[in-house]
This record gives sequence, structure tokens and C-alpha cells, in this order.
Amino acid sequence: MRTGPPTVVLATTNGKGMGHLSRQLALALASLGGMDPVIFSLSSAVTVVNQYGMRAEWAPGSQRKQVPRRHWDAYLAERITAVVAETNASAFVFDGVYPYDGVLRALRRMPDVPFIWSRRAMWKKGVGARALRYRRLFAAVLEPGDLASAGDVGRTVYLEDSRRVGPITLVGQVPQLDREQAGAELGLDPDKPRLLLTLGSSKRSDLYAAYQRTVEQFSAAGWQVVVTSSPLRGRAAAANGLKQISVFPLVRYMKAFDAAVSASGYNAVHELLYSAVPTLLVPNADAVTDDQRTRARIVANTGLALSADPDRPREFDAALERLLDQRVRDRLAASCRDLEPPTGATEAARTVIGLAAVGVPAGERMEAASLHAQRFARRTIGRVLPPAVANLVGRPPRLTRPGDLRGPLSVSPVLAPGLQGVPQIGRDQLLVTDALTPGLFDGRFVEHLLPGASDDYVRARAEIAARYYRLGSLASAETELGEAIRAKSDGRDWTGLGWSGR
Repeated sequence: MRTGPPTVVLATTNGKGMGHLSRQLALALASLGGMDPVIFSLSSAVTVVNQYGMRAEWAPGSQRKQVPRRHWDAYLAERITAVVAETNASAFVFDGVYPYDGVLRALRRMPDVPFIWSRRAMWKKGVGARALRYRRLFAAVLEPGDLASAGDVGRTVYLEDSRRVGPITLVGQVPQLDREQAGAELGLDPDKPRLLLTLGSSKRSDLYAAYQRTVEQFSAAGWQVVVTSSPLRGRAAAANGLKQISVFPLVRYMKAFDAAVSASGYNAVHELLYSAVPTLLVPNADAVTDDQRTRARIVANTGLALSADPDRPREFDAALERLLDQRVRDRLAASCRDLEPPTGATEAARTVIGLAAVGVPAGERMEAASLHAQRFARRTIGRVLPPAVANLVGRPPRLTRPGDLRGPLSVSPVLAPGLQGVPQIGRDQLLVTDALTPGLFDGRFVEHLLPGASDDYVRARAEIAARYYRLGSLASAETELGEAIRAKSDGRDWTGLGWSGR
């Protein structure tokens, strides 16, 4: 019998930024002990949750090619099913724009577990029709609020079946340092005004030019320009004379900055404005679904920020000049301080805890079964129809056909429970560990297990791995690598739990 708060698995995609992970972390922190959160993420930045003492498990996204793309959804479904069973989770929350087919398969296998889809709004006009077809398969759809919602023209605006909450952000969930403390921790110059420059990871030439012009104008005006490097990419060499930081959560240090020039993604906008940082928003046209241009324009029209398109140099330079004006910055900060505190994380946490407590009502389970049957019928029809016709009837992604699911990856498992540090292993080896060390998932094949996993879970994961990899013999403890790994592990022995080649 369960005692204590319900366990909830909070899952995130491998998005380019930290947005999905930040929102799930905000939800977990806002629960105030009302749930036992377990993070399940496709992002290699999941290691940042260590500082909050939360359990977390990483899985490789399809783009890593650790598992062949044609089998990856089947693999993901098995991973989700296994972690929900291991944790005895009462609910599963997926934060992402598109619910992977692997998520939908896991949902079908566990009809008694509420699956909840958390997806932001402000989609670009005309995109996302296919993803939204699957919303009725979920027990609930959460929609975080947006300061620019008045200008939303995306498909989600017309849906009445989502549970809309306030903006979900780490502001209010993570204590913020004052200017002096934050600046000292980041190593910033206490005698200069400071600009936070964070334009994302796009390689667009217009954004690079905007970056260069920002650095030139603010440096010439005597400011210290501080650029961000996401934990996803680690530390890169800072440009000439710039201060580079790589911290998470950045919201903890927001009061260190006197102004910001930022991309207009969901998380950046809400963290900056709710922290009352005078900001120039720069939309990134490369965003696939996120309507950053509309968000920047609407927020600017309400007097909360400035905005300028990077592909209009004169307009952009004029906006920089305005941001350098103390009177403009004071006005922007005052407008932001008048905002009501964000409540979305708390509202979302209450909804999730409530669904975890009651489960999925029988009527909803029957409806879900009916929808899955329709989905199967569309898939079956889709196999015999031309693709263009099949798409019209809503054919979802095909199931993997029965047979050998193993790809070409042939690897020897290296067992490393409680591993310390980041080992150097070969491309023909598979690191099996429950460690959450920054950089651990970069440049190597890893099967990551939930910290503190039971022996039964280790065995179950070995069985899953054997279905998708060609497993060789274990790395021997007598080898140089084996000795090094053993010395950095915590002494637990996984050798008899099914990871040897078969």
C-alpha cells in the first residue's frame, strides 16, 4: 500500500534549450512536497536537477542514433513503461510540442495511469495539426499561460479541452540573489552596469550580426556584456573581452543584470520580465512552432519590453539606443514590477496531484480505448492507401513490425553503478550507470538507470537493452578500463543482473 505523496514522472523532450526541463522543474518545486517527482528526460542537461535532490533518468533521443530511428519509439515506450513500473508512479506528465509515438504506446499499455500533456501555446499559424490530433488520448492537457496570449493566432487558441493555467516559470520557485550577491557569485564587475546577452543557439547570420552590434554598442558605452552558454553545450571560449557564464537556473542570478538582450522564447521572456529586467526581445525565426515574433511584438506593445527584428539593422540599432537610455529602462522595469506574480506552476502542480490521486475514471479509460482503436484503424488503413490520402484520414506513425529490433550497434557493456567522474570509453562500449554527472551523456553510448534502482529494475533494463543492441561480453574488472571503472564506482555489483552478451 502506498504511503506518502504520489510519485509523478515528469518527462521532457530533447529541445534545443532548457525550456521543457525548466517548466517541469518549476512544477516539481511548486508541489511543495505534494508529489514525489521523478524526472525522465531526453535532454543531456538533465544533470542540473542534482542540485534539488530529485531522482532523474536520462534516455537517448532519436537524433543520437544510439537506437535506429525506425525502432526508437518502441524503445522509448519500453523505457517509459519500465520507469513508471519501477517507481510505482501515479501519473506521467509529458512536456513537449509533439507527443512522440513512444509516449502514446506507453500510454496505451498503462490505461490506469493518467498521462498528462503539458504544452505551451503561441504556435505559429498553421503548424501543429498532426500533434493536436492526439490530445484526446491524454487524461488532461495543461497549457501554461503566456504574457503575449492576446496575440496568439496558433491552432491551440481554438481548443476548449485544455486546462489553462498561469505562466509556468521558475520565478517564485527559486530564490533570487540580490544584485551584489549574484554579481559576486558570477564574478562580475561591481563598478559597471551589466548587460545579459542571450540569443540562443541559432546560426542565422542576422542573429550573429545582432549579437555583434549589441556587444559593440554596449561595450562602447562602458557596460560589461555577459553572454550565456547553456549547460547543454558546456563552456565555450568567450569572445574578445566578454564574460561568459554557464549556470542553471539563470533565474537565481537575474538581479545581477541592469538590462538584457534576449531571444523571445517562452522561458526567457517570462523569467526576465517577472524578474523586472529591462529587456530587448529579439525573435528567432528558426523556431519551428514557437511564434517568437508575435510574442515579442505583443509584449512590446504592452510596454513590458522592447522588441526588434534582427533582420532590420536600423530598427535594431535604434532599439539598442533606447535600451541604453536609463529613463527607458526605469519605465520598463516599473511596468514589469506591476505584473501579478506567476501562478502557473502552482496551479499545474495542483492539477497533476489531483489526477494522480484519483487515477483515470472508468469512463475515460473506455474512451481512451475507443480512441486507440480508431488510431489503430487509421494506421491499418494508412498502410494500404497512398501517403497523401492516408494523411487526410489522420494516419499516425506506424508501429514497428515484429522481428529483430536490434540495430547495427554492437557494444560491450561497462557496468558502473554510482560512477564518479566522466570515463573515457570506446565507441564499441556501452556505459551502464545511474550517475548524473555533467557531460556524462556527451560523446558516448549510455544506458542510464534511475539512481537507487532495484535489482529487478536493473534486470528489466538489461532485457530491454538486449532487444535493441547487440551486446557483447562485459568489460572485465581485470582490464585497465575495468579497474578504472571499478575504482570510481560505489561497490554495487550488477554483473549477475543480465547485462552479459546473449
